[in-house]
Amino acid sequence: MTTVLVTAMVLVAVIFVVVVATFVLAARAHRRRRLDDVRAEARHWVERLGGELLVLDGAAVRLATGGPAGLAEAAERFTAAGAELGAARTPRQCRIAQETAVEGLHHVRTVRRSLGLDPGPRVPGQGVGGVLRAALADGNWSMPRLVEDVLAESRGRDRRLPAAIMEPAGWVRRQQQRWTRPESVRH
Repeated sequence: MTTVLVTAMVLVAVIFVVVVATFVLAARAHRRRRLDDVRAEARHWVERLGGELLVLDGAAVRLATGGPAGLAEAAERFTAAGAELGAARTPRQCRIAQETAVEGLHHVRTVRRSLGLDPGPRVPGQGVGGVLRAALADGNWSMPRLVEDVLAESRGRDRRLPAAIMEPAGWVRRQQQRWTRPESVRH
């Protein structure tokens, strides 16, 4: 009877070790996939910045300008983002590299405008939504710090609305005509 009991205890211990090892390996694989996803997204922005710099450098040569100062700033951000991404070991470090590349893309848009070119595709700004996403993604946030970051981001920023058009669009006029009652129907 004791050998059966000892055998059962050993079997339970082995099953427990196998279950714990499975959970540990699954958690490690999840962290690795998450890091790979964040690194790929950061690499996208760094590569986009590099491509924009190549195009802008050629445009500056063609337009015979000495190269605006923002081009040097963008190139510095490209170098820094590449170095940060190469050294990144955590998702947070990858996001820092991504933010550096996005800063460089903002400089690129400024340079494009100064050269009289189309500013190009929009670049995501940090904004209030970015502050919230970063705080939730990092997982180490507190409500007072989060509120402080959101307020700091939104403070001093004026919201620019497109110029108002005096003439309403055709579909608005049609809707207004449909909603108004004919004069012949009165209650």
